[in-house]
Amino acid sequence: MMLSRDLRAEAAVRLWIMFLLLEDLLGACAVGDYQRRVPSAPNTDIRNTLEKPRVTTQEVAGPHTLRYDLMALSLKLPELPQVLIWRYFDDEPFLHYNESSNRTDSWEPRIKRHWRAMTWARETEDLQEMVEQLKRMLAEVTGQKGQDKGLHILQATLGCELQRNGSTRGFWHLGYDGRNLLTFDQKTLTWTMDMPFTQQKKTFWEPRAPRADLVKTFLDDTCPAQLQRHLASLRSEPLDTGSPMVIVTFRNYPLGRVTLTCRAFNLYPHMATRGTLAWLQDRKLVKQKAFEPGTILPSGDRTYQIWVSIWVLPGQEPQFTCNLSYHGGNIEKRAVIVNTVSGEKTRQPSTSGVGGRVKKSLWTTMTTAFMVTSWTRKTGGDSTLLLLWWLLFFSTVLAVLTLV
Repeated sequence: MMLSRDLRAEAAVRLWIMFLLLEDLLGACAVGDYQRRVPSAPNTDIRNTLEKPRVTTQEVAGPHTLRYDLMALSLKLPELPQVLIWRYFDDEPFLHYNESSNRTDSWEPRIKRHWRAMTWARETEDLQEMVEQLKRMLAEVTGQKGQDKGLHILQATLGCELQRNGSTRGFWHLGYDGRNLLTFDQKTLTWTMDMPFTQQKKTFWEPRAPRADLVKTFLDDTCPAQLQRHLASLRSEPLDTGSPMVIVTFRNYPLGRVTLTCRAFNLYPHMATRGTLAWLQDRKLVKQKAFEPGTILPSGDRTYQIWVSIWVLPGQEPQFTCNLSYHGGNIEKRAVIVNTVSGEKTRQPSTSGVGGRVKKSLWTTMTTAFMVTSWTRKTGGDSTLLLLWWLLFFSTVLAVLTLV
C-alpha cells in the first residue's frame, strides 16, 4: 500500500531524528569517556624539569656487571670454532674472542678507538688462559672410559658485579651439554653440584673443575680490576651513540576521539637507566611512563624503545606535546598532523573539542529544519511541523548536555 505524501514526510523526519539522536549521543559518550580515561592535568608545572641542564658525562655509579660466557666443543666442526668467548658489560655484549683467528675484537667503536695495543694484548692473554683451562677440563671429561665420543659442549658463565656500596660479588657457573652442573661458593671456596647427583658423579666432576685458588683470584682481583678499567674508559670518553628519536603518530580511534602515540627509539643502556616519556597539555602533565622493566623494551639492535598513548578529542592535537626526559637531555615533539599525500605538516582546524561538537550539532539541526520546512510547505502537513519542533528541542538539549 502506498503511503501518502504527508506520511512519507513524517517517516523521513523520524529517521532524521533517530540519526541525530544516535550521533549526538555517541559524541556525548565519547566526551564522557575521554574525561574518565584522561584526567585533567595536575597543577604541577614541570617546566623546571624541562629546563634542567644537559648531562654530558656517562653515569658510572653502581651496580655494574662484567660477565663472560664461554663455550667449548669436544669436536672440531667446519662451521664453528672450537672455543668461543663473549664478554658483556651490564648485559650488553662488547667483546668477543674467536680461537680460530686467535684475536679479540669489540662491537663498540669507542672500545676499539680508546684501548691501546698493550690493553688488547693483555685482554687477549687473559682470554687465552680461560680457553686453555676450559679445553683441559673438557678433554679430561671426554677422555674417561665409558664416555660417549660424540659431540659434547662445556659452558661457563663467570664474572663480577660492582654493588652500589662499592663492594664486589663474584660468580662462576659450569654447564655440560646444556645442563647446569657446578657453582662456585665464594664463602666456602668449594664447588657444589647444581643438579641431582650421586656420590659417583660428585667424585667425578668436582676434582675436574677449575682450581679454587685460581677461581678466587679471578673473582676477587682480576675481574674487579677489568670492570674498573672499563668504567674508567666510560668516564674518560662519552659514549658516541647519537641522539634518541621521538615520533608522534595519530589514529582516528575510538569513535569520536583521536589516539596520540609517542614513541622514543634509539635509547642506549646509559640513557635507559632513568627517565620518563610523557604527554603534556599546555605544558602540564597529562600522562607519564617511567623507564623501568616492563615499560622500556629492547629493539633488537642493542638499543631500547618506549611509548605512551592518550585519547584526545578531534582538534585538540596542537595542545599536546610529547616530552622525552632521559639521562643526557630532553626532547620535545609537538602533536602535528602529517598530510600523507603531500607530506606537509598541518594543524587541526581551530574548531575543537566541545565547541566543535556544539557547532556541528546546531548546523545539522538547522539544515534538517530547512529541509523539513520546505517539504512541509509542499505537503501542507501539520504533523510534520510538530515533529520539527521536537527535533529542535532534542538537538538543543543535547547541545547543552555536551557543554556541561
